[in-house]
Amino acid sequence: MRVHTDLGAATTAVRVTAGRLAAGSWAGVCPAAPPGMQAFADQITAWVKWWVLALVVLAAVVSIGSILIGRIFSHPHASRYGAMGLAVTIMSAVLYVTVLVILASITGSGCS
Repeated sequence: MRVHTDLGAATTAVRVTAGRLAAGSWAGVCPAAPPGMQAFADQITAWVKWWVLALVVLAAVVSIGSILIGRIFSHPHASRYGAMGLAVTIMSAVLYVTVLVILASITGSGCS
């Protein structure tokens, strides 16, 4: 059995490729929608944004209502679930904003 021990060329090729990727040779490439698709992509993105915003507001209102009902009727489980729901709603809202920023940075706004 013969073992190939000359890994120098392969290692050099991997280092050169990794160096080019790290140097940002891909930084000048901007994503673009296929012809005729940008209007549909914008419309779907707008719909998703509004539905997610509506669901976050609805979840916050239901959670606050659960907290109030639990306090008024001395039902600790309703208050606890409402508080947990409100915490999850706030975390979801933060995640929503974060995802929008990530998507905007991926698609780019200043590319030409």
